[in-house]
Amino acid sequence: MISLARTFNSRTPFMALRAVRQFSTPTSVEIRSKLKDDLKTAMKTKDALKAKVIRAVMAEVLNAEKANPDRFNDSMIMPIIQKAVTQRNDSATQYKTAGREDLAVTEIQERDILEVYLPTQLTEAEVDEKLKVALESLGDKANIGSIMKEFYTKVEKASVKGDLVSARAKALLASRS
Repeated sequence: MISLARTFNSRTPFMALRAVRQFSTPTSVEIRSKLKDDLKTAMKTKDALKAKVIRAVMAEVLNAEKANPDRFNDSMIMPIIQKAVTQRNDSATQYKTAGREDLAVTEIQERDILEVYLPTQLTEAEVDEKLKVALESLGDKANIGSIMKEFYTKVEKASVKGDLVSARAKALLASRS
């Protein structure tokens, strides 16, 4: 790195470090490139809805990166996509209660486009199994916080719903005592 600084200008090491930091995990690099490739495909096929949704997600990722450039890492992309899916679900239910089926259908279509980028969700049985392993590894000092922390060290947050994990962990602790 020092030899690069001597042969090139003073900004080269910073830019090289930024590129390494920006694409540190292979899964998120794949997601970024998949988003870009799908945007290109949507634009070529003139799929306006898909292009709009992908642009919105990419803008959210860019805004999150600009807001916290020092702390942003690529593992934060999945929660952004998960948040967008949740927003689409909430909007669809609100539109349905208001009697606007046309807008609800659009929101559901947008949600379906985004769900392609999320990992498959764990079933309740799989969550229970992983929680039991976490509980056994903690032993007698287990509480809800330590179980959740141990669980999420082994499972990606985007692959499971947090409220399901919390409810199952509380039920597991209640049945234990």
